[in-house]
Amino acid sequence: MTLFRRVRQWVFPGNASSFLLVVTLVALVLRLVWNLAIHPPGEFITSDMRSYWGQSSSMLNFPFRKEGSAIFFPYGTAALLTAVRYVFGAENHVALGIAYACLGTLLVPLVYYLAERLTKAPLLPRIAAIIACFYYPWISLGGYYLSELPFAVCVTAAALCSLRLVDRGRGWDAFLFGTAVAIGLTIRPQIILSIPLMLVVWAFRRRAWRGLTAGNWIRLALPIVVVAGISMARFHHHTGRLGFVSGNSPLNYAFGRCHALVIEARLPNYYSAFTPPPMGYLEKRNKRLPDSFVRLDPAFGTKVSVRGTMWNPAPFEQLAQKCVEKTGPWRQIRYAIVHVIMLWGFNNLWPDSATDTLRYVMLGALSLHNVFLLPPLIVMLAASFRRRFARHALLSLQIAALVAVAVVYFGDVRYRAPYDGIIIALGLDGWRRIHGFIASGAWRAWG
Repeated sequence: MTLFRRVRQWVFPGNASSFLLVVTLVALVLRLVWNLAIHPPGEFITSDMRSYWGQSSSMLNFPFRKEGSAIFFPYGTAALLTAVRYVFGAENHVALGIAYACLGTLLVPLVYYLAERLTKAPLLPRIAAIIACFYYPWISLGGYYLSELPFAVCVTAAALCSLRLVDRGRGWDAFLFGTAVAIGLTIRPQIILSIPLMLVVWAFRRRAWRGLTAGNWIRLALPIVVVAGISMARFHHHTGRLGFVSGNSPLNYAFGRCHALVIEARLPNYYSAFTPPPMGYLEKRNKRLPDSFVRLDPAFGTKVSVRGTMWNPAPFEQLAQKCVEKTGPWRQIRYAIVHVIMLWGFNNLWPDSATDTLRYVMLGALSLHNVFLLPPLIVMLAASFRRRFARHALLSLQIAALVAVAVVYFGDVRYRAPYDGIIIALGLDGWRRIHGFIASGAWRAWG
């Protein structure tokens, strides 16, 4: 047997389950090597990673202590770290590296089954699994104690369960869908936006989404309501006021409305400052291309100060309102467009972007994404408005929720990365349909 045939037999074995098992094992080994030997996450506890680590340490050592700063970041990632540390030891970074490697590995079968259910084509799910196996942004994020990787698992699982729900109408699928969303909102509350969007589309696509009955709406809502209630109770416990999952949304909203590079919060015995990496990229473009459409355009200067703490919403809400009044609607619209563009370009994925070598690897991976996945994604997003693509609309509304968040706050390729499993499935099916359109000759009718 020639080498080519051996490789082909390994990559495309006749049995689909055997193929998926092989690719999943390869993904696990690759991520274990990355997390334990090449890029151990325990050696990179800085910035956001340090915040999640500190939040986890507070959960581990002082679980009931009231502390306003505890609600600044969503608590899901810290809870994951705390669970592993409680079982395997507070400083067991090997166990944490293995846990993150396992999370990253889960994305391979999730993406495979998502593509299989969406496309119903025999080859595309295998291609999707191979892409997920070697997808560098996910491998890289697994080497940091960040929220992106666990959130990617939740988003992809929610997308898969939603497709199964509308296809089969089983109550268990509805409950699993709601559970994935519920866990995801503790990591990134933005996932909850997909539910009202889904409700709006359901009003027009009830026949296509036959499995989404009134009873299944109740089943999927149950875990979300429970987790949301726990999150609100936790927020009130730490702050004494009403809130949802985290307290950093007013700060992020102020960044989106003011286009500042740095926002600092001050009190007599308190100081903190925050700089989102995408704003840093926009500021660099100001120096090179001051007249570019995609640039930092501060309302009140690159550095803005407020009186208060980072988790106190009032100063940031007032600042955002002043920025909106100062800039006017057209500048705010331009801000929003720039934020959406930055989900795919004009910035690199942090934390790799701050390194001397990995930044170039990440840039290459992001460029490949934009070349091979972004064009068919745009095609499928547009096609999702048609009735025959009602199932695709289930995945497209997740991307719509992502875009809506970028419009209100700000965009970053790092914030998009958790949705890349959905983008892989939509993109591959997009290429299949583009090829079918060209091969059929239907395009000649446009001439």
